[in-house]
Amino acid sequence: MESLERAGRLARGREMEGAGRIRLEIDSSLGPEALRISGVTPDGKAVVTGGDVAGVARGCLDLRDAVRAETFPEGWAARGEHRPAFSVRALKINLPWASYRQHASLDQHGETMRNPDFWERLLDFMAECRLNLLSLWSLHPFYYMVDLPDYPEARTFSEAEMAQWQALWLRVFALARERGIQSHVFFWNIFVSPAFARHHGVCSYCHDWDYIGDGETSPLIEAYNRACVRTLIDTYEDLTGIGVAMSERMGGMTAEERADWIERVTVAGMSEARRPADLCLRIPHSAGLDNAGKTTRESELLGRRLLERVRVPGRLWTEVKFNWSHGHSTPRLRKIHGGPPTDVLWNPPPTAYEVSWMVRNEDFFVLRWGEPDFIREHLRINGIPGVCGYFIGSECHIPARDAITRPETGADWTYGFERSWLFHHLWGRLLCDPRTPDSVFEDLIDRRHGVGTGRPLLKAMRRVGAIPRFIAIFLNFTWDHTLYAEGLLVREGPVTLERLIASEPIEPDWLSIPAFLDAESAGRPVEGKRTPPELAGKIESEVRAALAALEPIAEASGPLAHEVADVQAWALLGRCFADKVRAAVELARARREQSPERLEHARTLLARAVGHWVELARLTEERTRPIPLQILGDRLFSWRELEADVRAEVQRLSLEPPA
Repeated sequence: MESLERAGRLARGREMEGAGRIRLEIDSSLGPEALRISGVTPDGKAVVTGGDVAGVARGCLDLRDAVRAETFPEGWAARGEHRPAFSVRALKINLPWASYRQHASLDQHGETMRNPDFWERLLDFMAECRLNLLSLWSLHPFYYMVDLPDYPEARTFSEAEMAQWQALWLRVFALARERGIQSHVFFWNIFVSPAFARHHGVCSYCHDWDYIGDGETSPLIEAYNRACVRTLIDTYEDLTGIGVAMSERMGGMTAEERADWIERVTVAGMSEARRPADLCLRIPHSAGLDNAGKTTRESELLGRRLLERVRVPGRLWTEVKFNWSHGHSTPRLRKIHGGPPTDVLWNPPPTAYEVSWMVRNEDFFVLRWGEPDFIREHLRINGIPGVCGYFIGSECHIPARDAITRPETGADWTYGFERSWLFHHLWGRLLCDPRTPDSVFEDLIDRRHGVGTGRPLLKAMRRVGAIPRFIAIFLNFTWDHTLYAEGLLVREGPVTLERLIASEPIEPDWLSIPAFLDAESAGRPVEGKRTPPELAGKIESEVRAALAALEPIAEASGPLAHEVADVQAWALLGRCFADKVRAAVELARARREQSPERLEHARTLLARAVGHWVELARLTEERTRPIPLQILGDRLFSWRELEADVRAEVQRLSLEPPA
């Protein structure tokens, strides 16, 4: 009953005053997270029946939405039973302690994430968005989560400090459970606590969390890690699962040896725990002995065989990176971590485990994004038999402390996830029900910014939302730092015309610049192919449509002005990229023809692109601060910070390509 009361609190507040009282019920025959709407009783009670507490909580939120949208009680009784389309709707949050990379972009969130208010607000927000799994990622989270009675030398913190850490995590996992949200702790291999490493003279890479290279696999380290897994599950009764990756610090091991280690250590530790827990097992990312090796069909088959033989007390699934680190590039699976995909893991559909997609976002941290049709298409194409859900999140950005917004600009939010609120609502609600219409999101915007703002803002957002996708498809990518679309950055620096000429688009029906010019010079037809000039024209069309849609709210003030400015910024970035593509085509033609006239035209087009960039820098610096960005190392990112680099290219253009 206490859990039901906590779920019911989600629907309380001023919006519910006209709804009468709520009757909450659980009917386990409905199944996990399912809900049934059985109308309004004669005494005016709204009845919410869930298959479990999570179903009740979601039903309460749906009821509140209906009251806010003034469709209660008329539209309430007709809803009937509903089950989420995807059972895993996960938010990926990297922790700043023992973080995957050591960088200011992650370190800056430590204080914020020690504050219980952050977690309570985040979990309330996740419930609102219909996200149902909080996944926390760290190379080795155990040393700040558990005390190991058999390994007192592993304690890195004092007794008082450890008590504070444990109080925090007990609170976080309890808050999640109250809201019907699962919680998982993810870690990589093979690591130990810093104190353990010093005491035993092992795993020196744990002093600075250097995650690439061979790992140490002695019986002592195996026993320690097995105890970590067991003790984590036993210490936190509200923690629902763990996740483990067979990759970092498993260099020098074959794929078979990595799999055996996971069974001897992680799976064994779970089996020794006093209660069941779920496991998300990421199969080997390398078919070779190094961390950065390529996957093969054979390594995928090995992963499938491991998943089919592993026995864990709870649920088992695996997670696959969708298009590597750039999941918002195309809804078609073109890459996974390590290379081209096979269908081994999901064809035929598995019965011993399930598959979830990891849709990483390393392409836009500053500008808000909202393209519901992209998500709908993603779910339609990839919601195949055997797929249980999606993770959304980033490796390079934590949505905790808002280090982006200038504080004097009228923001009405505190945390990073509140800043990107629409992104999370789109993914979470569409994962729960892909039939969710745009009117739901328009209503959310109306409630946030005022009646009449939702339709123009969402329409504009969905048009400019295609811009980072077009950039990613054309430039292509692999891991995190190979592309940062909103900054037009690749690992070498700002995207140049040389980089555009050399690019091979990820989509097979897109033509590269050389392939387009070859077809043009040979007079070959290019029907069914998107050419670089057509891409530039398409971007321009999307920009014009977005700005036209934005006109009714273009002069907005207050918090809405931030979102309007982001649409305008995407438009300027799109025009900059389109003119760069045009300039690159003209430069390539100039070199083929050795034409000074074409070279000058390319320089004119590039100068126009630079003009868009300068305006973009002016617009964004009014509201955003320079931020730490991993792809830039120690250098801060803003469009103004990169302006000199972008300007300098105009003078470098030559008929002779660089050596």
